[in-house]
Amino acid sequence: MKAAVIDGYGGSDRLQVREVAEPGEPGPGQIRLRVRAAGVNPVDWMIRKGSLRLVMPAKFPLILGYDAAGEVDAIGPEVTRFQPGDAVYGGLDILRQGGSYAELALARESAFAIKPAALSFEEAAALPVAALTALQSLRDLGELTTSERALINGASGGVGHLAVQIAAALGARVTGVTSGRNLEFVQSLGAREAIDYEEEDFAGRDDAWDVVFDAVGNRSYQDCEPSLAHDGGIYVTTLVGPRSFLNGIFTGTAGLFGQKKRARWIMVKHRAEDLAVLNRLVEQGRLRPEIQEVFPLERIRQAHDLSETGRVRGKLVLRID
Repeated sequence: MKAAVIDGYGGSDRLQVREVAEPGEPGPGQIRLRVRAAGVNPVDWMIRKGSLRLVMPAKFPLILGYDAAGEVDAIGPEVTRFQPGDAVYGGLDILRQGGSYAELALARESAFAIKPAALSFEEAAALPVAALTALQSLRDLGELTTSERALINGASGGVGHLAVQIAAALGARVTGVTSGRNLEFVQSLGAREAIDYEEEDFAGRDDAWDVVFDAVGNRSYQDCEPSLAHDGGIYVTTLVGPRSFLNGIFTGTAGLFGQKKRARWIMVKHRAEDLAVLNRLVEQGRLRPEIQEVFPLERIRQAHDLSETGRVRGKLVLRID
């Protein structure tokens, strides 16, 4: 089968599209997927560069990619929800570092769902990592409820533009932080207000938000703490590291002594029940991914280079033909 492979850490020139051995038969609880489209996420090129080697050491040769949409090619024992030919989408295992940049991939049944008919394979492949990150950050970690105020930092990016839609669907009053060129886009997604970070620092306002979601991972808890509601504001970040860990421990411990503001970080979980929530939002017309560009697999290097600029509106997707 054809796949995009890396044989070591480095730049995008490490990515090679070549023929590799097909995965074997699916095991218990697994499906084999004929991949039609794969999402491109920052975690992909972070692994490629070796930035995450201490927590996720790679075993080469490695096929990257977590987001996948396609048809079930075969099912393993104990699989009950799918049959060969079903159109599905979901996420491959994070700890195994993916594998969706390929024509075939093995995946857990529990991490996939039937693809909504309203979405193309490319649109479905744009959702799993980013939309589940947004959903779990806002609903579970941020405990966001109707009428609360939510600020999304990085509101036009892959995670952020979906977070704006999900927060609005949860009934929150949403403020999005983005560049000037994306202000109207963010408001079109459901934000009541959009702040141009090039002109104004949201943390310098007197406003307070119940949830501050740092979807782009460039504002620390210390930056955002003054902007959190005093009666229990929650900061959630996509940036996982020692500082995020210590902030979470500190604010959790301080809660025993009356400190109500909290810091949390997201480690996305691929769960069919959460994909079902996304499906309902899609069917209701309340969630749809923005795709800046769809690349053929042969242009995977260009897709990574563009993703690394940090200037993508919405998502980048690979078409696997």
